Amino acid sequence: MCGVSGGVLVILLVLWPLAATQAVKETGFGTLRAPEVPQPYCSGGFSVRRAVVPTQDEAVPRILRFQEVLTNLGGWSVKDNIFVAPCTGAYFFTFHAISDDGKDFTVALMKEGEYQVTAYGTKQGYQQGSNSALLFLNAGARVYLEVQQGTIYEHPFNEVYTTFSAFLVEQF
Repeated sequence: MCGVSGGVLVILLVLWPLAATQAVKETGFGTLRAPEVPQPYCSGGFSVRRAVVPTQDEAVPRILRFQEVLTNLGGWSVKDNIFVAPCTGAYFFTFHAISDDGKDFTVALMKEGEYQVTAYGTKQGYQQGSNSALLFLNAGARVYLEVQQGTIYEHPFNEVYTTFSAFLVEQF
């Protein structure tokens, strides 16, 4: 009896690493590997508003900076104006801005310095530009908005026209 039990134990020890290999999520642009050990609950997401309108001297491209944080569930860096993913998973991002009268703009959602999607506002009056994306991020990945050309408009008083938000959809 001990021989059979010992044989089963040896087979389990040999097969266990194969069964315990990391789960892989295919993203269309590569793969994400789920951690080998279960991860603790993770919360991530933010909503910021009211962009800092740059001066004429500021070069493009530049990171779009925000004045107010509405919500920070984890990951938003007020100092750097970037989102740093607190855990590996799928995150939904959305952003909105408007052009100044007679000026246009292009704003891009950037992931680790790589363009993801853009929004454009034309010169004909105050035109809105917005976009959204679901991104697969590894823990520590950096996401931010970048003004690639032109300038955006922000109301000088209490109205807010520029927003940037994201939230964790699924943790891997």
